[in-house]
Amino acid sequence: MEEQGCILDWYLVLPCLLALSAMDLSLGQELPMTNFTVHATIISRYASTRVCCAMHNPHPVPRQAAFDLDLPPAAFITNFTLTVDGKVYAAEVMEKHQAKELYEAARKQGKTAAHVGTKEQETQRFHVMATVAAGGWASFELSYEELLQRRLGTYRYAVSIRPRQVVAELRVELSITERAGIGDLRVLPFHNTHLLSDAQQGRVPPSTRVEKGTHCARVAFAPTPQEQAAFSATGLVGDFVVEYDVARRDAAGDVEIHDGYFVHFFAPSGLSPIPKDVIFVIDVSGSMSGTKIKQTKAAMRSILRDLRPHDRFNIVAFAEAARVWREDGSIPATASHVRSAARYVDALQADGWTDINRALLAAAALLHRSAEEPRVPLLLLLTDGEATMGVTDAPRILSNARRALSPSAALLFGLAFGADADFALLRRLAVASGGTARRVPEEADAALRLASIFREIDSPLLRDVELAYPGAAAHRITPSLFPGYFQGSELVVAGRLEPGTERLRVQAAGQGSRGKLRADTEVADNATEVPPGCPQRPTALLGDFVRRLWAYVTIQDLLRAQLGANSPAARRRLAAEATELSLRYRFVTPFTSLVVVTPGHGGPTSPPVVTNGASVTATWPNSLASTTEVTPEAARTPDGPATAMGELRDHLVTGGTVPPAPQLRPPQLWVPPVPWGGP
Repeated sequence: MEEQGCILDWYLVLPCLLALSAMDLSLGQELPMTNFTVHATIISRYASTRVCCAMHNPHPVPRQAAFDLDLPPAAFITNFTLTVDGKVYAAEVMEKHQAKELYEAARKQGKTAAHVGTKEQETQRFHVMATVAAGGWASFELSYEELLQRRLGTYRYAVSIRPRQVVAELRVELSITERAGIGDLRVLPFHNTHLLSDAQQGRVPPSTRVEKGTHCARVAFAPTPQEQAAFSATGLVGDFVVEYDVARRDAAGDVEIHDGYFVHFFAPSGLSPIPKDVIFVIDVSGSMSGTKIKQTKAAMRSILRDLRPHDRFNIVAFAEAARVWREDGSIPATASHVRSAARYVDALQADGWTDINRALLAAAALLHRSAEEPRVPLLLLLTDGEATMGVTDAPRILSNARRALSPSAALLFGLAFGADADFALLRRLAVASGGTARRVPEEADAALRLASIFREIDSPLLRDVELAYPGAAAHRITPSLFPGYFQGSELVVAGRLEPGTERLRVQAAGQGSRGKLRADTEVADNATEVPPGCPQRPTALLGDFVRRLWAYVTIQDLLRAQLGANSPAARRRLAAEATELSLRYRFVTPFTSLVVVTPGHGGPTSPPVVTNGASVTATWPNSLASTTEVTPEAARTPDGPATAMGELRDHLVTGGTVPPAPQLRPPQLWVPPVPWGGP
């Protein structure tokens, strides 16, 4: 699943109370943070995270409290709650255009409003500020959910910890439950940048405790104020990262079933790589000069060395023209050919404009599918800008590329190098072919990152993969035909089952290096069974993650399909489906906005606060003393209100005062474990 390419636009209108701001707070003006806690639960790769922090204003005048959090690129926000001086402002999810209209109406009425759109490389950023009275308290609580993606043989869970100060109580609690079994698990060194090299070096963070069983694991991270200060003068600034993999027992994959929903994880092992035909399409226009071209050359040297002798490859370097390294076609990746290609790459010079269309057509002409043996055709496109010469219209480039690549059935993988690359075009090109697009930030380790991304697709194990569910029981299934499966990755399909269905037959088929492969299994309803050695949890919550995971995967696939749709009618239909599901399950997606419920300053007509994309809107009644959570009509379904794993995000919508040291609650799915070293 590729990175979501949308920029998060946050709208907020709260008269004299809240403000989303683009400005940075001056050093030393942050209010003291009394605690910063993260409670996370992972069940079968599906992670639910709640981040809470509390601040106190010891000053004799009102001050602003700021809450910032970097989010994973594929995460959906599910809830936000703000408590200021005893008043609770809860969040709801609203259709984006409706929220935008409310925001515009509020702005026209002269209410305080601000708009922030940010993109932090490979993260989304949530930023909110609240004015806290003298001697008052503020607490922030943000929840989000994500499906962990398997890359290079591991799942990575990362949470941002950047309080910008030493915190009296800082704690991360992570619970992992995998029915298939947990394989290797490790906590990475705490790192303060997005650099891959930084993530692999150093020691495990201090005060980290790991308890791992066959099916369950617990990780706790609780650095003391002294340990935080030893990291930097402003405390911890970075990511806490846990990596793990699961056991693979059934060749047909791992299936979870509960209450009419299922999810199928497919990641076969023990297969030999299929030979590949790969074309490297490298932007050498003027904007690539300097550090970028040096890093690209360094990455290509590493990538070329990793090619196998039975692979075939070629290189297209493009600027105003497309220059093909071997006009006679792709050649085997023998040692001599790899050395020759490395010399060609080292001699490349960056200059001129950018003709992406010409480069894609030249690359497509080099690709073909062999009739004698199974091969996987790949096209790796790296660019740092937009089309500035030749065909510059994105729809025409997309149409031309589709036509040219169709005969070879090639998978296109786009790498957007730097902030100025046309990531939207790369995503559409990739989606149309069955590939993915990724951002590559301009950082010191860009060469390492480029080489790492290629390793994810370096070993195709299957092509033309089909995951099937014979019988009439399964329906509303997410796409189950995949052009390829690569070593270290995972294919995921989710669907619904007819009422009363307790068993599901699963078939998997694909073309491997030695011919057709098939696997077949049957699975019973199993999601509420607690694996041996794992803590007991409420049955409803244990099974409910399957329903919520189905919605998450379905929405992601609708977003992807909408991106690749050709007609406006198809795009509208897909957007409507994604919006309906987003509202029902309260996901903040590109089609919905977060609505913060606040008490009015001026009566019930006070306008709501709106966020766009993953945004913030506020609607407020006269008082919150008796306010209760309301399930929107769009969320009322035959299955009942949209509780789902939404019960992980209890809405605090009651009045009262905030104690001097607010106790922030973990998700309901989090079960307090027995003490370390207990039974």
